[in-house]
Amino acid sequence: MAVLRNPKPKVKRRRVGWNSHSIELYADTTDIPPTHHHHHHHSWSFTGPSTGSLSVKHGFVCLPVSPWKQKTAAAGNFQDLPELIPRSDDIEDEDRSTPHREYHLDPDAYALAMAGDINNIATAPRRHIYTYNPLLTFSSHVNEYVVESLRREGRGDAISQKCCSACEDTEFRFRCITCRDARLFCCICIISLHMACLTHIIQSWNGNYFDKVPLCKLGMHYQVGHLTGEASPHPQPAFSNHFTVIDTNRIHDVALHFCNCMQKHLFAMQLQGLWLFPATDTQPRTAVTTAALEQFQMLTFMGKILAYEYYHSLVRLTDNTGIMTPSDNFDAFIRVVHEWSFIRLLKRASIGNDHGGWKAAKPGSCAMECLTCPCPGINIPESVDPDSLNAWEDTLYVGMDANFRLERFNVSSEEKDLGLSKGLAYFVDMNTFHKHLADFDKRIIQPPSSCSNHKTAKGDKKVSIRSRDLAASGVGSMVCTCHELKLLLCTVDLHIGETQVEMDLGYLTVVKRFAGIPHIVTSYDIACQWSVNLEERINIYGDFMRPKIAEKEKYCMSFHIHVGENDGEAPERSWAISNGVAASMREIGPGHRRKKLDQHFGDFNWHKNVSQGDTLLHKIKDAMPKASDHEDRFERFTASLPQSDVAKWIKMVEDWEVDRNKPNSFARTVASKTEAAVRLQLAQEDAQDELAGLDGDALHTTSSKGMISQGIQLESSQRRISRLNKELGAHSTDLQRAQVLEKSNRLHHSIESWFVVQEVHMLTVQTLRIRDNQSNCPSCPAYSLPLYLPSSILPAHPCDKTIICTESRLRIAQGYDLLHTIRSQLLLLSKAYKDGDTNVLRQKERLKAPKTTQDLNA
Repeated sequence: MAVLRNPKPKVKRRRVGWNSHSIELYADTTDIPPTHHHHHHHSWSFTGPSTGSLSVKHGFVCLPVSPWKQKTAAAGNFQDLPELIPRSDDIEDEDRSTPHREYHLDPDAYALAMAGDINNIATAPRRHIYTYNPLLTFSSHVNEYVVESLRREGRGDAISQKCCSACEDTEFRFRCITCRDARLFCCICIISLHMACLTHIIQSWNGNYFDKVPLCKLGMHYQVGHLTGEASPHPQPAFSNHFTVIDTNRIHDVALHFCNCMQKHLFAMQLQGLWLFPATDTQPRTAVTTAALEQFQMLTFMGKILAYEYYHSLVRLTDNTGIMTPSDNFDAFIRVVHEWSFIRLLKRASIGNDHGGWKAAKPGSCAMECLTCPCPGINIPESVDPDSLNAWEDTLYVGMDANFRLERFNVSSEEKDLGLSKGLAYFVDMNTFHKHLADFDKRIIQPPSSCSNHKTAKGDKKVSIRSRDLAASGVGSMVCTCHELKLLLCTVDLHIGETQVEMDLGYLTVVKRFAGIPHIVTSYDIACQWSVNLEERINIYGDFMRPKIAEKEKYCMSFHIHVGENDGEAPERSWAISNGVAASMREIGPGHRRKKLDQHFGDFNWHKNVSQGDTLLHKIKDAMPKASDHEDRFERFTASLPQSDVAKWIKMVEDWEVDRNKPNSFARTVASKTEAAVRLQLAQEDAQDELAGLDGDALHTTSSKGMISQGIQLESSQRRISRLNKELGAHSTDLQRAQVLEKSNRLHHSIESWFVVQEVHMLTVQTLRIRDNQSNCPSCPAYSLPLYLPSSILPAHPCDKTIICTESRLRIAQGYDLLHTIRSQLLLLSKAYKDGDTNVLRQKERLKAPKTTQDLNA
């Protein structure tokens, strides 16, 4: 078998391939079976870097035929084979020196270069694998699908039917499409087959097509309170002899009889036996099937569908023409959903087995808790020694956050919209919430926000104006950051921004409930604001909230022991389950809103709990190799540092982890002043000099220090306007040019005024100004005017020592500011690149990613 190079030129770069051809050496393949193949083998070797030459060996290797390979083409058909690359001789060993030394490490590249002039080698066509296209196959059978659909709408396979499929009656014209049974039945048989099927859709053949006929019009009466087929001695028809059942397929009119026996339950309870939930307790005339309620609840969880959309979809399924629409039962449907979801919540929490009933249930007993978080008395002892070596294993990681999309307008009230789940799940009981505000709202003063990224405090003007028309401006909640489950009784309504007293209530609940846990690590996106006066608030709240507050260096979780890669963003991710229904919750009552959020939080926790096994296994598989890699990198990095410094640093870290009052090795030890701080210090020194009578020249209000400070600011303005002027292109508008020119004129006036003050404190610049006037320097733009600060004229023109020291202090501060800006810029770019590689997946986001990095580099 000859192995050939295929140097066929391609526009797109691709790996160089090999074509294999089998050459049979037997004359007659029918007489002698091909048990072996001869392979023409090329062996390339590099002789060494000193000579820079390649050695190639050619030979034939006899190999047995693979038993699983198919039989190749007939032997002797050599005209289909490509022409072999000719050789100058038949010597087995041949040494060839190459002038291309760059190919000495790549035999493939060398061979391609040597055969670059051979372009007429025939190659086998690329093999295309046939792929099945379902849509293309379907397009060839469209007509058959249409014909079959029309046949199914008619009598279909029952066209040859001569009598009823269940009896011998010749009056057969009914079928049930819910049963997916194409057979036709008589009226008596169709009723007997649907004694327990209230919501099946029956069709009647009128000679031309099928009509939908309710079972009640066929004389079907359903008896509740007894087993199917069992008659009641005291039946009572439904009120007004009309009953409506809402099911998953449509809204049905049903003829229904209650049982009026003495030993029977209420009529509403009798409907429960047929998996129907009544809209009222007395004289029910509307009910919803359990299947419809379960379907709507799951659609709400997954698709965030509203009750209005679901109900009116059923109306259209009942009559899509709008001519024979059923009676309006939307309010009844809303009420049933509200009641049934609460009953389902109690049933799943085993409240039905409690003799005290649901009113005796403990707070938070209906919530789905995290199965893996430490809980005293359940998966850990009631109390854990905080000084034990393994106490860190029982650490609870909590994240706090607020969601201002979950706002509620000032509609309805607690009296009108009675909340059933009062503190039984995730929301704090409103009585407890109002009592907490009454006790501590006036005693705890909300400090003004000092963070420009979080304008959600009570003192913020925009937040206060927005909250005027809102009964709740948002929702605050807490989750376990390790597994992202909502914590019970930690969700509160926010009234005017993200206030401390409201968010503290959820945190108080966690601290009180997990009192036996030695360590609670708390993360909060505005911890810098929430931690203000935290110890004072703890003293106000009482002794039950006395945690040891370990501040940052200071808030960074990477600096704390036994925290790991816990990013603290779990609260942000958990809000995704409720943001989809945020718009529908703005105009509903408070009780219904809390119940609905409790449902979504419960479904989210349930889904998280059932997937804990797969999630934890995935995390372990991902963490183990990365832990080894990080350990290896840490050891190699440590080995590259002086061992004395490493030992000293490790000692500082271990001491700081034990006692946070000791020096923190993570904190910056170089105290650098900013330019703003130096300017403030210079202004304070001028004020002291003025009080001491050392204000210098009384004719000028600007001191020498103030003059230098103003000069450096003018220098920065010159650079900024010069950059704006360079950005003006050939196609810039008149407005853009006018704006730049106006800024330049204002800067020119400021510089001219500053020149007067400068000549008072720096007499040597007068000579320089005269020289500039003689050389027509005043005609240059404002951003090019020389300012002649001391650093630019020394040492040719001496200046006062105070002026030189002032500029030196400001320049050093400028340098520190610039270093801080460069460091922040590098961190932002690194974060942007890492996020782009990890999180940017869609094409739209990938197109925006280069623009983000370009803006950061600007």
